[in-house]
Amino acid sequence: MPKSRLVLASAEDALQLKNLAVDAFQADFEQYGSFPPHIESTAWHLQSVEAGHYYLIKYGDEVAGGILAVIKNHQEIEIKYFFITPDFQDKRIGSQVVKQLESHYPRVTCWSLVTPFKAFRNHHFYEKLGYVKVGEVQPDINEPFWLFEYQKTM
Repeated sequence: MPKSRLVLASAEDALQLKNLAVDAFQADFEQYGSFPPHIESTAWHLQSVEAGHYYLIKYGDEVAGGILAVIKNHQEIEIKYFFITPDFQDKRIGSQVVKQLESHYPRVTCWSLVTPFKAFRNHHFYEKLGYVKVGEVQPDINEPFWLFEYQKTM
């Protein structure tokens, strides 16, 4: 089984990251009627790459997805977007990648993220990795859509 690894993304990767994200979040689009914010914008991916904490997820020699870490302060990072395309799901890549990301930032004591309320596999996945549900947020009060907030304290 090929090993997964994180590679810091460069500006040349922005279009590929956008395409991978759209592919990975297609099921969310079908379920909720829209993609997560900014996913369809190459400019947004480029800006995120230039911020310096956006990684390609490599599986062997192939790019399987991406993960964006947003530095909140010296002790807290938010996993803003984490996606693996359907062709690479169910290969245990996600667990390896989250552990690798956490090890890249050994001084961080609090990790946070949000995931859709109906993403039951995500809930189980994050809880298995030690994340705890700490809240719920409804981004648009006119829409019946909620995000679950998760945190992990190291």
